[in-house]
Amino acid sequence: MEDGSSWLHHDHRRYEVALADLVSLAEVEDWSAVRAHFAALRKDLELHVRMENDVLYRVYEELPDAPQAPTMSLRHEHDEILVLLRDVGYVLGTLDSDRVLEALAALEYAVTRHHQNEEEIFLPMAGHALLAQRDEVLRRLREYDNERASGRRS
Repeated sequence: MEDGSSWLHHDHRRYEVALADLVSLAEVEDWSAVRAHFAALRKDLELHVRMENDVLYRVYEELPDAPQAPTMSLRHEHDEILVLLRDVGYVLGTLDSDRVLEALAALEYAVTRHHQNEEEIFLPMAGHALLAQRDEVLRRLREYDNERASGRRS
Protein backbone atom coordinates (compact mmCIF):
# COMPACT_ATOMS: atom_id res chain seq x y z
CA MET A 1 0.00 0.00 0.00
CA GLU A 2 1.21 3.50 -0.82
CA ASP A 3 1.98 5.88 1.98
CA GLY A 4 -0.08 9.04 2.29
CA SER A 5 2.28 11.17 0.23
CA SER A 6 2.89 9.17 -2.94
CA TRP A 7 -0.58 8.78 -4.46
CA LEU A 8 -0.48 12.25 -6.06
CA HIS A 9 2.54 11.38 -8.20
CA HIS A 10 2.64 13.40 -11.47
CA ASP A 11 4.49 12.56 -14.66
CA HIS A 12 6.43 15.81 -14.91
CA ARG A 13 9.48 14.24 -16.51
CA ARG A 14 7.79 14.02 -19.92
CA TYR A 15 7.58 17.83 -20.11
CA GLU A 16 11.25 18.14 -19.30
CA VAL A 17 12.13 15.55 -21.97
CA ALA A 18 9.89 17.31 -24.51
CA LEU A 19 11.63 20.61 -23.79
CA ALA A 20 15.06 19.01 -24.21
CA ASP A 21 13.89 17.57 -27.54
CA LEU A 22 12.71 21.04 -28.63
CA VAL A 23 16.10 22.51 -27.78
CA SER A 24 17.80 19.83 -29.89
CA LEU A 25 15.49 20.54 -32.82
CA ALA A 26 16.02 24.30 -32.51
CA GLU A 27 19.79 23.83 -32.42
CA VAL A 28 19.67 22.24 -35.87
CA GLU A 29 17.00 24.73 -37.01
CA ASP A 30 14.42 22.08 -37.92
CA TRP A 31 11.68 24.71 -37.70
CA SER A 32 8.88 22.53 -38.98
CA ALA A 33 9.58 19.93 -36.30
CA VAL A 34 10.09 22.61 -33.65
CA ARG A 35 6.69 24.16 -34.42
CA ALA A 36 4.93 20.78 -34.39
CA HIS A 37 6.59 19.61 -31.16
CA PHE A 38 6.04 22.97 -29.50
CA ALA A 39 2.34 23.04 -30.43
CA ALA A 40 1.85 19.60 -28.88
CA LEU A 41 3.84 20.49 -25.75
CA ARG A 42 2.00 23.79 -25.33
CA LYS A 43 -1.41 22.18 -25.60
CA ASP A 44 -0.50 19.42 -23.16
CA LEU A 45 1.23 21.71 -20.67
CA GLU A 46 -1.67 24.18 -20.70
CA LEU A 47 -4.05 21.32 -19.95
CA HIS A 48 -1.77 20.11 -17.15
CA VAL A 49 -1.72 23.61 -15.61
CA ARG A 50 -5.53 23.77 -15.75
CA MET A 51 -5.76 20.33 -14.15
CA GLU A 52 -3.56 21.34 -11.25
CA ASN A 53 -5.21 24.75 -10.79
CA ASP A 54 -8.81 23.57 -11.19
CA VAL A 55 -8.62 20.26 -9.35
CA LEU A 56 -5.57 19.64 -7.22
CA TYR A 57 -4.88 23.11 -5.85
CA ARG A 58 -8.57 23.97 -5.50
CA VAL A 59 -9.38 20.83 -3.49
CA TYR A 60 -6.36 21.42 -1.26
CA GLU A 61 -7.29 25.09 -0.72
CA GLU A 62 -10.80 24.08 0.37
CA LEU A 63 -9.41 22.11 3.31
CA PRO A 64 -10.01 23.78 6.65
CA ASP A 65 -6.83 25.42 7.92
CA ALA A 66 -4.84 24.55 4.78
CA PRO A 67 -1.97 26.99 4.33
CA GLN A 68 -2.58 28.96 1.14
CA ALA A 69 1.01 30.04 0.51
CA PRO A 70 2.11 26.83 -1.26
CA THR A 71 -0.65 26.92 -3.87
CA MET A 72 -0.39 30.68 -4.28
CA SER A 73 3.28 30.25 -5.09
CA LEU A 74 2.63 27.32 -7.46
CA ARG A 75 -0.16 29.23 -9.23
CA HIS A 76 2.24 32.14 -9.69
CA GLU A 77 4.76 29.73 -11.24
CA HIS A 78 2.00 28.45 -13.55
CA ASP A 79 1.30 32.02 -14.65
CA GLU A 80 5.00 32.48 -15.38
CA ILE A 81 5.10 29.23 -17.39
CA LEU A 82 2.06 30.30 -19.45
CA VAL A 83 3.70 33.65 -20.24
CA LEU A 84 6.91 31.87 -21.24
CA LEU A 85 4.94 29.49 -23.49
CA ARG A 86 3.42 32.52 -25.20
CA ASP A 87 6.88 34.07 -25.54
CA VAL A 88 8.33 30.93 -27.13
CA GLY A 89 5.40 30.83 -29.57
CA TYR A 90 6.08 34.44 -30.54
CA VAL A 91 9.84 34.00 -30.87
CA LEU A 92 9.39 30.90 -33.03
CA GLY A 93 8.01 33.19 -35.69
CA THR A 94 11.39 34.88 -36.01
CA LEU A 95 13.24 31.68 -36.94
CA ASP A 96 16.18 33.14 -35.03
CA SER A 97 17.79 30.14 -33.35
CA ASP A 98 19.55 32.24 -30.70
CA ARG A 99 16.30 33.91 -29.61
CA VAL A 100 14.38 30.64 -29.73
CA LEU A 101 17.02 28.83 -27.68
CA GLU A 102 17.05 31.66 -25.14
CA ALA A 103 13.25 31.54 -24.81
CA LEU A 104 13.29 27.74 -24.52
CA ALA A 105 15.99 27.92 -21.83
CA ALA A 106 13.86 30.32 -19.77
CA LEU A 107 10.84 28.03 -20.16
CA GLU A 108 12.86 24.94 -19.34
CA TYR A 109 14.22 26.57 -16.18
CA ALA A 110 10.76 27.68 -15.01
CA VAL A 111 9.19 24.28 -15.68
CA THR A 112 11.99 22.37 -13.93
CA ARG A 113 11.92 24.69 -10.91
CA HIS A 114 8.12 24.39 -10.68
CA HIS A 115 8.25 20.60 -10.85
CA GLN A 116 10.88 20.50 -8.14
CA ASN A 117 8.82 22.74 -5.84
CA GLU A 118 5.71 20.72 -6.47
CA GLU A 119 7.28 17.27 -6.10
CA GLU A 120 9.46 18.02 -3.09
CA ILE A 121 7.13 20.25 -1.10
CA PHE A 122 3.52 20.40 -2.23
CA LEU A 123 2.66 16.88 -3.41
CA PRO A 124 3.87 15.11 -0.24
CA MET A 125 2.02 17.65 1.93
CA ALA A 126 -1.16 17.54 -0.16
CA GLY A 127 -1.00 13.76 -0.41
CA HIS A 128 -1.32 13.49 3.35
CA ALA A 129 -3.88 16.28 3.69
CA LEU A 130 -6.14 14.98 0.90
CA LEU A 131 -5.89 11.27 1.68
CA ALA A 132 -9.52 11.11 2.86
CA GLN A 133 -10.61 12.53 -0.54
CA ARG A 134 -8.23 10.39 -2.56
CA ASP A 135 -10.79 8.58 -4.75
CA GLU A 136 -12.62 11.77 -5.71
CA VAL A 137 -9.43 13.70 -6.42
CA LEU A 138 -8.03 10.87 -8.55
CA ARG A 139 -11.33 10.62 -10.46
CA ARG A 140 -11.25 14.33 -11.26
CA LEU A 141 -7.58 14.18 -12.29
CA ARG A 142 -8.36 11.21 -14.57
CA GLU A 143 -10.98 13.33 -16.33
CA TYR A 144 -8.19 15.69 -17.39
CA ASP A 145 -6.01 12.77 -18.43
CA ASN A 146 -8.89 11.50 -20.57
CA GLU A 147 -9.20 14.96 -22.10
CA ARG A 148 -5.48 14.91 -22.88
CA ALA A 149 -5.74 11.45 -24.44
CA SER A 150 -8.70 12.42 -26.60
CA GLY A 151 -7.13 15.71 -27.66
CA ARG A 152 -10.17 17.72 -26.47
CA ARG A 153 -9.87 21.17 -24.99
CA SER A 154 -12.47 22.84 -22.87
